[in-house]
Amino acid sequence: MKTVLASIAVLAALGTSAAFAGPIQSGATLSEAPIGSTVFNEYFANGKQVHEVYKVNSDRTLDLVTRTSNTH
Repeated sequence: MKTVLASIAVLAALGTSAAFAGPIQSGATLSEAPIGSTVFNEYFANGKQVHEVYKVNSDRTLDLVTRTSNTH
């Protein structure tokens, strides 16, 4: 449930209801997401689908945990 809430908070904070156009920018913060929760991001770059997982820090910044890609 934390993951779902964090994902919704990210989408609301960035003003979009679709997948992000790219990686989340360094220094991005979330005011609503629970500390320690994970945020998922998915986008296409150079013909590859990229999946990212971020962790919400105590200061509400995001740390990239993993980034994987696969071709489609």
